[in-house]
Amino acid sequence: MRIIATGDALFASRNLRGRIDPELVSLLDEADAVFTNAEFTTPAHDTPAYPEGYTLGSHPWAVDELKSLGVNLVSGANNHTGDYGHVGVLDTLRAFEERGLTPAGLGRTLAEARRPVFTDVADARIGLVGTATTAAADFLASDASPWGAARPGLNPLRWSVSVELPESQYEQLRAIDEALGTARTHRETDRVEIRENTDPNWFNFGVPNAVKVRKGSQARLVWQADPRDVEANCRAIRDAKGTADVVIVSIHAHEGEQDGWYHAQPAPFIVDACHAFVEAGADLVLCHGPHMLRGIDRYRDGVIFYSLGSLVSDFETSARVPVEMFQKYALADDSYPSDLHQMRRRDANGEPQGFYGDERFDTSCFAAIDVDPDTGVKSVTVVPTQLRMNEERHALRGIPRRADVEEARAIVDRLNAMSEPYGTKLEFDEETGVGTLTL
Repeated sequence: MRIIATGDALFASRNLRGRIDPELVSLLDEADAVFTNAEFTTPAHDTPAYPEGYTLGSHPWAVDELKSLGVNLVSGANNHTGDYGHVGVLDTLRAFEERGLTPAGLGRTLAEARRPVFTDVADARIGLVGTATTAAADFLASDASPWGAARPGLNPLRWSVSVELPESQYEQLRAIDEALGTARTHRETDRVEIRENTDPNWFNFGVPNAVKVRKGSQARLVWQADPRDVEANCRAIRDAKGTADVVIVSIHAHEGEQDGWYHAQPAPFIVDACHAFVEAGADLVLCHGPHMLRGIDRYRDGVIFYSLGSLVSDFETSARVPVEMFQKYALADDSYPSDLHQMRRRDANGEPQGFYGDERFDTSCFAAIDVDPDTGVKSVTVVPTQLRMNEERHALRGIPRRADVEEARAIVDRLNAMSEPYGTKLEFDEETGVGTLTL
């Protein structure tokens, strides 16, 4: 059985099948299953956007576009899940379900968002669990209680980060906290909320989003995934393992080392969580989020992709732009969507910037994974792609073509460099332009 795993599908345009490189479409057609992350919502016309952030609202027919590519495994848990609020989540669920495709990681309740979604192919049953670290606390679903209704949203994998400092720096920051008056603010708030901190080895610094600072031996960030969410997702994986031949976990995770969304290495807590998910029974863990590639980790009997990049990166066709998005980029309230997209694409000198000015966001891959339903993952073939982010023709910008051999070699070399900490190396084939990992 062959599974094609791709990263983020971000678009609001039609006829993807006719615009994507036919070689890549053939790869999708030949697969038994195709996975992607739906990096968009499908709000109804009268569903308003949340006022903060960069919103990605598409159309219900976007689901048909995914299906035209053979997508039968899809995650809906990501940092854009709640762009149109809880009503937008319900709109999105409706659009997918009416078209016979159930997104993992998204639900009307937390139980629904956490449950595995199953897909039956000719030779196997595949179970998919979807979760997200990015915006997990903002868009999380909840179950009903005797005193409150359930809340639509995503299956969270929450996390925390604290700052650890050696004693001299720790005391300096405490003194700054006192001088700013924020220490006094925290003491008063803690007194009223009955949560006084009497431990001299840590304090919360800053308002309103305080950072926990701890006394330690060196300056570093200390990450931790929420153990409740890790265990809840492990339970879902074990449930899927009980009724599926192959189990996949999807994680939307921008976070990298030093809290960098675009760092080459994932944040340590993501690595720990992925390992826990393999130990719980996942055959594949597919991460996505930063719109660029990260390394591959062969762990025990599973394979972890720390970021699959993007399937489609078509930012510029979104016409659903709330006024706050214009304001965020210092544009007039009555601007056109094209004004926003063009200023994000080019700087004042007309040079590419942002996602358009960095080759990491212009290169991606399809991962062709051969799986024996009885024994697990057999091999991985990485097919490098080029997203044409600076293509002059609008219809092709952000739409993948297969990378040529020279481009492919550079992509595989970069993947190998990022995979080195995990002891994983792809073998590059000069004739076919692919990287292969045989298990």
